[in-house]
Amino acid sequence: MQKYLWVILVFWQFSLQAQSNEPIEIYLKQGNDSIKLNNNTVKLKKEPFTLIIVYNQPEKFNGVYINTSFLKDYYNLEPSETIKDLNYLPQKVYSEHKFNPYKELKINEEFFQYFGYNPNANWNKFDRIVKKDGKILAYRKVTNFFVVNEKRRIPIQEMKFNIFMIFEIIDQNTGKFFNKEIYRAKAKLKF
Repeated sequence: MQKYLWVILVFWQFSLQAQSNEPIEIYLKQGNDSIKLNNNTVKLKKEPFTLIIVYNQPEKFNGVYINTSFLKDYYNLEPSETIKDLNYLPQKVYSEHKFNPYKELKINEEFFQYFGYNPNANWNKFDRIVKKDGKILAYRKVTNFFVVNEKRRIPIQEMKFNIFMIFEIIDQNTGKFFNKEIYRAKAKLKF
């Protein structure tokens, strides 16, 4: 019963912000605190957290590219600056395990994770998916960070560095080799 109450409370919280024109909204939930990630810095406890991606227009945008890094390369870009290799973003994506078994985010300066939802597939990259009022809420719990270059998994309790994240939606239908940026947000996670 408590699990269902929690889901109802989350829906209620998001329904207050339901009139958003943004294609997606990204929240970080740790304990009872829920923070919208949109060009801000978040101070975290060294405890697990959940990324919640709200797909407001899943029929148009059903995925977001996420770069998680110790460096500020993507994070420091001004809104007017284009992401390097934007046209190759789909090729710069790590493969993922079904249903997030390691509860992790991958850390790399250049490559991305793609968190998308395909209703025709029988798997996804999240812990759970909830459909409500034409939206999709996708939950991804994080207890570890995987540093790709070192092939090392770091439990969140041992994290000592700030993490810089960028969230990107692109339209791949603008031409054969040209992608158009639709949405970008960033967040700095401090431990």
